Amino acid sequence: ITLFGSLIYSSSSKADSDYYAIESIEGGFKVFSCVNNTGTCSEKASVTGLTGWNAGSSYVDKQNNLIIHAGDENYASKYYLYNPNTENISAINDWRDNYNWAKEWKIVTESNGTTSIGKNSLKLKETSNSQEMWATNSSGSIAPINITNGTKLLINGRDVEQSIDNVGALSAALTALPTVPTDSPIACGIGTGTHSGNYAFSGGCASKVNEKLSFNAAASILPGQDYQGKDNSYSARAGFVFKLGKIEKPNLMRFKEKKIIDQKISSLEKNNKKLKEKNDEIISQNKKLLARLEKLENIALKFQSDSQMISVTTKD
Repeated sequence: ITLFGSLIYSSSSKADSDYYAIESIEGGFKVFSCVNNTGTCSEKASVTGLTGWNAGSSYVDKQNNLIIHAGDENYASKYYLYNPNTENISAINDWRDNYNWAKEWKIVTESNGTTSIGKNSLKLKETSNSQEMWATNSSGSIAPINITNGTKLLINGRDVEQSIDNVGALSAALTALPTVPTDSPIACGIGTGTHSGNYAFSGGCASKVNEKLSFNAAASILPGQDYQGKDNSYSARAGFVFKLGKIEKPNLMRFKEKKIIDQKISSLEKNNKKLKEKNDEIISQNKKLLARLEKLENIALKFQSDSQMISVTTKD
């Protein structure tokens, strides 16, 4: 049987009935009694001469009667009661009992195939290729679904929130490792990373194969966790770096420039040393010349003095 409309759970103690189902038909509806373990449903009663029924206002009361809210051809509200003991359906007045949880926590399926749970409803809808789920508040507006009180949301046994934190920790650990060395043929390292209280460890190496090709590989792992799931405890990366075009060698250029400068400095130092030696030689020669001049001056002065004395004696 294809059922449209509402699946309304009941608290019936009868072993052959676990919940009710309502099928929309032309100008009315049918009521079915269904069994969970077999999935079979049996038609119990039907009503015609109506424009339809209202899933949002239908519920199971505390006596396990099914109360169906419908509308007549003039769109006036009508209420029908299905009694599981007598298996009869009858029209009743606009009547509600005080068993509020039955109205607030009813499970109903609307005519478009959407199943609603509760007044602030969790919505479920099955399509041809997926099962959709969303939530609305009592006004029918979209509401968030909040997993609280320490309950973990698992997908295939994996904690979703923990998985997100694990990705951050694994990625952070990988960033602590070397990429491409510039001053050695190979470089290796270990590292660690953390994200939102989760932590990971990593290790890896990078190698400069030649001037145009470099290689690096690394992996990070997580310690054991509850609800970690399969294949969620490690992350890895590997890559090649290819340099295209002409290779500029700034380090080699600097080395050549430094070598030229060192040569010029060495040449200047040699020249300075030669100039100093030459200067010392000139100073030494000047000292010798000054000494000779001093001797000559002394001889000249002495000679001048002796000549005057001779001249005076001759005149006498």
